[in-house]
Amino acid sequence: MSSHRSRALHLALSALLLTSIACRTLLGDLDLERDSELTLRPTPQATQVRPAALGGRLDGLQLLPDLTIRPPSLSPADHDRPRLSGTMYVLDTDNFRIHYTLDGEDAVPAGQSTDSGHPDYVIEVARAMEYSWFASIDHFGWAPPPPDFGLGGDDRYDVYLMNIMDEDYAGYTDSDYDNPVIGDNPNSPLVEIASTHTHLVLDNDYLEDYEYNEDGTYPEDALDYMRSTAAHEFHHAIQFGYDGEEPHDWVWEATSTWIEEELFDSVNDPIRTLDSVMKSPDSCQLAEGGEVHDEDLDRWYGMWIFMRHLSEQYGHEIILRLWEHIIELDGYNAWDATLAEYNTTLEDVFLDYSVALLTRNFEEGLRYPTVALEGPLALDEWFSPPDGVHQLGADYLSVPFQQPITITLDAEGMLAVVVGIAEGESYIYPMWEGAISLDSSWHERTYVVVMNMERAVNARNCLSSDYYMYLAPGGAAQEPEWNLAAPNFQPPRP
Repeated sequence: MSSHRSRALHLALSALLLTSIACRTLLGDLDLERDSELTLRPTPQATQVRPAALGGRLDGLQLLPDLTIRPPSLSPADHDRPRLSGTMYVLDTDNFRIHYTLDGEDAVPAGQSTDSGHPDYVIEVARAMEYSWFASIDHFGWAPPPPDFGLGGDDRYDVYLMNIMDEDYAGYTDSDYDNPVIGDNPNSPLVEIASTHTHLVLDNDYLEDYEYNEDGTYPEDALDYMRSTAAHEFHHAIQFGYDGEEPHDWVWEATSTWIEEELFDSVNDPIRTLDSVMKSPDSCQLAEGGEVHDEDLDRWYGMWIFMRHLSEQYGHEIILRLWEHIIELDGYNAWDATLAEYNTTLEDVFLDYSVALLTRNFEEGLRYPTVALEGPLALDEWFSPPDGVHQLGADYLSVPFQQPITITLDAEGMLAVVVGIAEGESYIYPMWEGAISLDSSWHERTYVVVMNMERAVNARNCLSSDYYMYLAPGGAAQEPEWNLAAPNFQPPRP
């Protein structure tokens, strides 16, 4: 059986799985006076950092390599590899074989401005692939994918160009049928257990949503789409090299979508997927999306923002360490082992991440949509949402009053925090004991974030929990436990 991961057209990043393949850090007491100097909550540091993985995000459009292009040769016919609609040719680079045709429905654009013998589009694909190799492996320190033992003609990684956008795919990565699980990856210094060799397929032109420029040149937007997809799919190939059988599907897609932003920071293609998280923040962390309502369709891909939160707080290295733990550990066990190295826990990270969604506390947060509100709280009334909150999901409630108030949460497995916004800062009041009193007149705006801290068993067994929240006037005002800058905050939509 083969394993198949893809980037679907309707989101620009989507996937289909065809087989089974495939501390919170303890807080010190922060005695914050209203007018005192602001104190930022400290960020735990990693215990181990490798120099090879210390590079920051890259603007790949400025780094696409010039290649020494070999003349075309014929592509070999492998029984379990894609067959194109016409005579198949190969463009070889140092690390890749790009298979394409000039005939039939899979034909690539024929434009050619060099004497290489290859169409310009194929050369651009080759440049995108070689850049993805450099950025992912040489710059960020990921292990190369394993060899395929000569499938496609040699051990270079094989990329096939086909008309797949008509099938609602922008690209996919597929394991091979001839014993693709090889165990240990000989291209990696680590010892893998289920390393799997693969090939990937990109669209033959990416012109589904684009047209040629008036001067007859190829549209740059279509090339950017191809480049983002190449980075996404090649990262799936890398992931298969670590463990082709990791059961948390969302981690596959969230990581590959996140890597697009790491490699092509100025393209910002993944931002279009964020509505799947921001419109439905109370959906289960493991959920693919679309099962209950359309707002979270393709949530696995929008969850790249969780990876972005981690990498901005701890560096690119933390996601790499996660996949290194995935070699031996499955699901949340890999998360626990990774975050322990950073002196934190998944629950601690989820709390901080949930607040960050509200305040848009990300480097490019001004580009992101605002999170959806579940509703406003009313004085002297109980509030309960109609659909509860799924595991490792969150509800966002507004407090439309500026006065001393007391907020009470009645729920099991839930944690709530009050977030006050004032003068470009966010003030955090955790409700550790299920209730808190504060003076919301200190804030320009006040919100409550209700988080389901339970973990789902798997994506098919996500559970929703109800909660009840009461807002009463008065109470002895408590001070926030920590605060963070919130320069990107804008009021959420109702």
